[in-house]
Amino acid sequence: MASHSEDWTHVLRPPSAQRGSRVVVFPHAGAGAQRYASVLAGLPETVEVVGVTLPGRERRASLAPRTTLTAAVPGIRRELSALDPAPTVFYGHSLGGLLALAVADAGGHCDGLVVSCSQPGARSRPRPEHPGPAAELAEILASHRLPADALRDLSLSPARRILAHDLALAREALHAVEPLRLTVPVTALAGTDDPLVPPGALPLWARFTSGPFRCRLAQGGHFFPFTPQGQGVLLEELLASLTAAHSGAPAAVHVGALAL
Repeated sequence: MASHSEDWTHVLRPPSAQRGSRVVVFPHAGAGAQRYASVLAGLPETVEVVGVTLPGRERRASLAPRTTLTAAVPGIRRELSALDPAPTVFYGHSLGGLLALAVADAGGHCDGLVVSCSQPGARSRPRPEHPGPAAELAEILASHRLPADALRDLSLSPARRILAHDLALAREALHAVEPLRLTVPVTALAGTDDPLVPPGALPLWARFTSGPFRCRLAQGGHFFPFTPQGQGVLLEELLASLTAAHSGAPAAVHVGALAL
């Protein structure tokens, strides 16, 4: 697969031996896929890791950071569909979880979905004090310490502008995923001290699949997968999902309580 700025995906880590399975990683807002290379380094060597990179960062830094689901989802799905067949698990963190769900629903060859610190759709958010898309976006921007006019504020650093555009994409995705229903196993993870995705919202991810569902808490905040303990939890759940994708057996059962 060619690796240039027009590609949505690229191989972060090829398998060192014959490919057994694949993990596709969808990063959080403001980040690129390369940020996850070290986090997923503990996966078995037979697992290929493919990263999704939105415009404006890393190898796509020459592009404007603004994108939409209408552009991103078909582009990512098309590139993933062109890969050699292999049992595949999608992993998305925060915004990445919503994007992974949308691509999986669009036919991006997903045998299991693992999300971390990702809001389960617009219904999981408190009602905005002032209804309407602009007010909702302003609230999301404020939660990340960005001004309401961040999309137009030329004084912001490039990194903050990228974050602002990704948060606009997140607002769009929160609503777009509401009617989506997968049939594959879904695992939802959250941090015990995450101010953005409270633990009580985690079971709401169950409504996005008719297949098996599991939710689990890990010690930490919104970026718990980037801590040693949180990384261990994430790798454990990814391996369980990959094993199920290989065998065709359910990766998890629907649990009513959160497991630590």
